[in-house]
Amino acid sequence: MVVNSINAQALLLDILPLANSKVTYKNVNEVIGSSKLDLLTQAENWCKNESITLEINKPIDATHHYLSGDHSFKTLWGPNDYPELYKEVTFKISLTIKNERYQYEISSFIVKEPNQAAQLEIYKMDHKKLYKYNKAFYQRIDTEINKLITSLVKTMDQ
Repeated sequence: MVVNSINAQALLLDILPLANSKVTYKNVNEVIGSSKLDLLTQAENWCKNESITLEINKPIDATHHYLSGDHSFKTLWGPNDYPELYKEVTFKISLTIKNERYQYEISSFIVKEPNQAAQLEIYKMDHKKLYKYNKAFYQRIDTEINKLITSLVKTMDQ
């Protein structure tokens, strides 16, 4: 007897993808006919257009190249549109590039407030009465990250 198992993607608050209990967006995309150099140039241009500060831009070996940097955006946390309820969300973006293929990984999310910073996975989760606001906050984060991924895929497929 063969048993098929289905592994569902683990999600934080049923919204953000988790890998090893950390919010992580990761995928491998193919761009048929594109060389490593072409994809690297497109990736560097995308980073520049998205204001991503590259910290690492180096070859791994003869066939792979690695780019990594930080990015951030501000989004609303809470029910009302008050300036003090906007939080800065920072994260790390890495790209591994080879001929006709690239892998992106977006992870290490930190929520910053004026006097503190916390990992996204634990941010305000202990305040049960504020749970409903957290869910909308995570949905806004997911929307921003998906816009960024769409921008990356569009740029790399050119």
